[in-house]
Amino acid sequence: MDRIKFWNRFVLRFLEIFAAPYSVLRKIYPQLAILSIVVYVIALVFVYYQHLDWISAIYAAVNVITTVGLYAPDINTMPSNEKLFLTVLILFTVGLFASMIQSLIGTLVNKNIWIDARARWRGQHMLNHIVLIGNAESIVSAARKLQQLGRDYVVLTSSKILYEELKGDNVILGDPKDESNLISAGVKKASAAIIAMDDDSETLLVTLRVQKLNPPLKVVTMVKDISMVDIMKTAGADVVIPYEDIMGRMLAFASLSDSFAGIIYSSREREYSIGVFDVKKGIKLKDLPPRVIPIAILRDGHLDPYFDKETEVKPGESLFVLGDPSAFKEVEKLLS
Repeated sequence: MDRIKFWNRFVLRFLEIFAAPYSVLRKIYPQLAILSIVVYVIALVFVYYQHLDWISAIYAAVNVITTVGLYAPDINTMPSNEKLFLTVLILFTVGLFASMIQSLIGTLVNKNIWIDARARWRGQHMLNHIVLIGNAESIVSAARKLQQLGRDYVVLTSSKILYEELKGDNVILGDPKDESNLISAGVKKASAAIIAMDDDSETLLVTLRVQKLNPPLKVVTMVKDISMVDIMKTAGADVVIPYEDIMGRMLAFASLSDSFAGIIYSSREREYSIGVFDVKKGIKLKDLPPRVIPIAILRDGHLDPYFDKETEVKPGESLFVLGDPSAFKEVEKLLS
């Protein structure tokens, strides 16, 4: 295992036990800032009325608002203004503490917040991973395939349905159009991004923002409208897949031949697809139509890529070809 995989799968998982949970402090950052101001104001009161130095005044202020009681000026000698100031500030601090405790408890009991915090922390610290961005169902399929292939990835989606379907510590629920969410997913350190939004205009916007954050990043996008292909490439996408157009072609070719196995290249000028044929009648490969090329023969459960035009395929074997799918029907007739 290389160093990057070791970092992503072992070191990060160990570090996040200590580091990732601290992200919940963001929930009480405003209260902490206000509390710091309160400590300063109480310290200022002690400096002015009790004539303490600043270090002692801060120490006394912390004791007062935490009710530790290690410092307590003589109440009989305290001016009325000082008593009034301290009373108001202490009451305000009690309410502030209650708000902080409520926020922390709400965070601790909400499991989704912890999962999201870990996913964001991990995404920002991963290296050379793949970021899957969008709300299309194909994001789920892509994520599961990457998992099977052993590749590290982070998913960023605003779809609660997809989030629940993929739920885990590498899935972030957030708006993909928000730059901060893209950064949390680790776009700046990723090796590639897959973008598949519900709307092509959103896909274009996310592509532009991803390119802004990490220009060398390999970007694969899925669009519904084939006219968007050139626009996406201009925006910085390396590979653009016109989903509905390709699916329509695949459905059409599948209706023509049972041996159609998928498109590997598709353009307006030509189509190249893979066909898989069960051999029922032996023929020599040189007898195949000129628009298809044999690429492998399945014999006894093993793929054999070594052959020449004089090689004969026999009944019981399977033949894999590459070529024009409109010629597949002719190949079926030859082999049956």
